[in-house]
Amino acid sequence: MDVFGIALAAGRDLLRDAAIDAAYELGIFDRLPWTFEGSHRLRALVDLLVAIGVLAREGERLSRGDVPPRPAVARAGWGLMADVIRRDQPLPVEGGEIELRYHAHLARVGAPAARELAALLARGSRDDRLLDLGAGAGTYTAAWLDAQPSARATVVDYREVIALARTQLARFGDRVQFVASDARTADVGAHDVVLLANVLHLHDARTCAQLVASAARAVKPGGRVAIKDLRVDDGRRGPFEGLAFALNMAIYTGGGDVYETSQLRAWLADAGLVGLEEHRLASQPDGIVLIGHRPRGARAAFAATTGLDADPDAFDGAMPLSFRTMLAHAVAQLRRTGADDEAENLVAHYTRVMPRLRAEMLQAELFRMPLEWSRLPRLSRIFDRLAVALPKPPTLGALYERTHYGGFMPLLYGYPADLAYFTRRGRELGLDALGTIDRYLAAPILHELCHFARDRDALLPPHLDECIAGWIGVHVWPELAYPEGDHDDAIYAAPWLSQVGQAVARAFGVDAVLRAHRGDALWDAVLPKPFLDAATAFGWADWCERRTPHFLSDTLDPDPWIALVWEAIAARPDPDFDRQIVRDALCAMCLANSRIDGSFRTRTALPAGPITIDARACRVTAPLRGDVDRVAPRYWLPPAVGARLVARGIDEQRIELASLAELDAAVDELTR
Repeated sequence: MDVFGIALAAGRDLLRDAAIDAAYELGIFDRLPWTFEGSHRLRALVDLLVAIGVLAREGERLSRGDVPPRPAVARAGWGLMADVIRRDQPLPVEGGEIELRYHAHLARVGAPAARELAALLARGSRDDRLLDLGAGAGTYTAAWLDAQPSARATVVDYREVIALARTQLARFGDRVQFVASDARTADVGAHDVVLLANVLHLHDARTCAQLVASAARAVKPGGRVAIKDLRVDDGRRGPFEGLAFALNMAIYTGGGDVYETSQLRAWLADAGLVGLEEHRLASQPDGIVLIGHRPRGARAAFAATTGLDADPDAFDGAMPLSFRTMLAHAVAQLRRTGADDEAENLVAHYTRVMPRLRAEMLQAELFRMPLEWSRLPRLSRIFDRLAVALPKPPTLGALYERTHYGGFMPLLYGYPADLAYFTRRGRELGLDALGTIDRYLAAPILHELCHFARDRDALLPPHLDECIAGWIGVHVWPELAYPEGDHDDAIYAAPWLSQVGQAVARAFGVDAVLRAHRGDALWDAVLPKPFLDAATAFGWADWCERRTPHFLSDTLDPDPWIALVWEAIAARPDPDFDRQIVRDALCAMCLANSRIDGSFRTRTALPAGPITIDARACRVTAPLRGDVDRVAPRYWLPPAVGARLVARGIDEQRIELASLAELDAAVDELTR
């Protein structure tokens, strides 16, 4: 129990009697039944009367509860409650020496809660710089510094209180910086943790929002803002201690209150903080701790994972910022391990070879000829579905140059062998150049557009970003992976990547993933930090082991990536999305891949044998066929679908399709 619990234990009955007396004096019982309207001071009184059963409440409508006789209350302190509410003016609080003694008292009785909070904030963390806004005598700062011997702190409060804090924290020497200032406007730099401990209840809602916003501005990317205060549950139905203290604030402060948990969360969210956590302290069960995280972005998470000091600005700015970051860290890692030749080859690949191939591609006829968009129905439909915020450009080259990777490397399927195949095959099909572009380059352009802006907060290493872009392409236009009729214009092996992106969207929500992938939000603002950290660490460790020049993980092994989101998928029912996943899984079994004159081609065709559904392993497979694929196709099955099949007594099911028209019936059978 901290200072608030101690005060209430001593004066609970007196406060109860004073509240009942004020209700009589203000004529509240005479108004019943009554739909509440009035000041925050009157609301605080009504809340307490409801809590002790004197009033009953349904919404804002009040009725009589168990009303006792009017008690006799001395006309001082709480006994002046009715006057305070009537005048809407708080009682004066003695300052000077009395206020300083009060702060010293708070420091003593609040120490257990401070120690518990310090341990909570320090748990599993390397944060070492604390900003204590409205620090009072420094109780919470002292607990923080005691818990972390190498940590430092800055305390902010008004001049008179800072004088007391200097005395209380003198033993920490230069580990503490003192700032005498309004906490809303203090110039204090950036900190790992910013604390508002027992501060918000002193202020009105507008000031509280400003204080939380100031705390958010003062925390480093990746850092945390912590609020510790009294608790009032949503609906203001308890606990008693929080409501009683809210009434005390109504009597003695201009606008102080104890705010509902939902309001505290809203202030943190409005300040741009994410990953909100709620905790309770054993030393103060009537209190609450809320912690919000400032997004740091995928690049910062990646840099923290690698632990390397690498400069992305050492490379051409035509590369996306995220790609420059990956290249800089990869080169630094290779040099750190003595692979200098490999590092130089990697630099040459992306600074000389790729730009040269891009320049050659842009000189090809298909990239230079004027585009007549009325004759490009597939490409136009892609633009409309993707809602690309770009005017339709005059040439394919101008379009590609605006894409995420378009500044320094060639288009996927923009290599000489591919362009030669498209030109020859287009003539065989009776297509002119525009028809060839619309048939064979729509899918590659869509994929590049699905990487969106050049310097957005792209995930690192690039594998997961590539998977999400792949899924968005299939989501917008399924023909990117699953071509119609006898077309051979899909992207080879697209289902291997897109199924991972689909799993991430299934786990965390389509809207959230799209928002972050477009660059409208930082990734750690929409993804749980444990997943983002695990995915970043796995991707980096995988690259350090394999050291591929394309920076991707094993495309043909999606399982480790899907395993990272499996629990999140299982915890989030979404039968409509699951049905689409099952359909994509079956479609992925119906692809025939080949290589013609150096260009990889994909057609839709019946599988070479039965499609196997392993309900317990949640996996869909089909036989390996052809001489291009190294492994048999496979796709994940949503856990809810697998569980329903097992419940029906089906551990394994084999599907033999007589025609592609039977696909939807098979989906119905698996998802019913």
